[in-house]
Amino acid sequence: MEQNIETLRTSDIEEESIGLWHNCPQCRNVSFRGELERNGYICPKCKVLFPLSIENRIRLLLGELSSEIDDMNINENEDTECDVLTIVETVDEYPVSLFVLNPDSPLLKKHLTVFSDAIENALTDSIPFLSVFTASPIETEVSFADIVPLLLKLETLAEQTIPHLTVLTETDRRKLTTHLPVGEIIIAECTSQSDNAARFHPQPALHAPEEQLLPEKSRDSNLSVPDISIDCYVPRPEIHEVLVRFLRFFAFTTQ
Repeated sequence: MEQNIETLRTSDIEEESIGLWHNCPQCRNVSFRGELERNGYICPKCKVLFPLSIENRIRLLLGELSSEIDDMNINENEDTECDVLTIVETVDEYPVSLFVLNPDSPLLKKHLTVFSDAIENALTDSIPFLSVFTASPIETEVSFADIVPLLLKLETLAEQTIPHLTVLTETDRRKLTTHLPVGEIIIAECTSQSDNAARFHPQPALHAPEEQLLPEKSRDSNLSVPDISIDCYVPRPEIHEVLVRFLRFFAFTTQ
C-alpha cells in the first residue's frame, strides 16, 4: 500500500510539472515557465523565439505579456481547437481589426474566410487592419487563385485609406516566407537589436495591395518559397510600443 501511495504522489508531481517547464524548439534547453514569461518567451540560452499561443500573442500585442497570466492561457503545449481568431481589440486607445493565425497550423481555406471577415470588420468600423501570422509556414492547401479575392478586398481597404499592418512571427528560423497577403507596413519580430544586427538589409516592402498581384508565371517558378520584404525588425518585447507608434501616426494622418 505504501508503495502505491508513493507511486501516486510521483505521478501527481510529474503531471503538475508539465505546464511549468518548456523545451526550447531549437537547442532543447529546459526553461522554467516563469522565466520565459518574464523574458517574453525567448530562450535564455540560444535566444530563439518560442511560438506563442493565440491568447499570449494577443497579450503581447496589448502590452500585457509580462503581466501575470492565467493557467488556462499559459500552456503552449495544450491542444486547442482555436487555430485562428479575428477580433476587434484596442491597442492602447486605438481600435484595430485583428487577425491572428496559430503558428503551428497549416494555412487552410477556412482561414481565408476568417481573414476576409477581419478585413470586413476594418471596413465597417473604419479602423486599421492588423494581421499576425508566422513567417515560417508549415504547409498550405491554398492556391494563389484562392488568395485573389482577399487581394481585391485589400484594394478596397487601400482605396478608403485604411491602413493594413502585418506582424510576422517566428522570424529566426529560416528564410522569411508567407502565403497570406501582407500589409503596407510589415514588422518582423526578433529577439533584440544586437542579436539581429548582422541580418541582411531588406528591400522596401510592397506598399499597395495590387503590387502583390505578381504575374502567374513568376509566382509559379518560386511558389514554394514566396519572397516578401520587411519594413523593420522589432524585438518581441517592443512589439506593443512600435504598434502604438504606427497606430498613433495613422490616427493623426486621418484626422
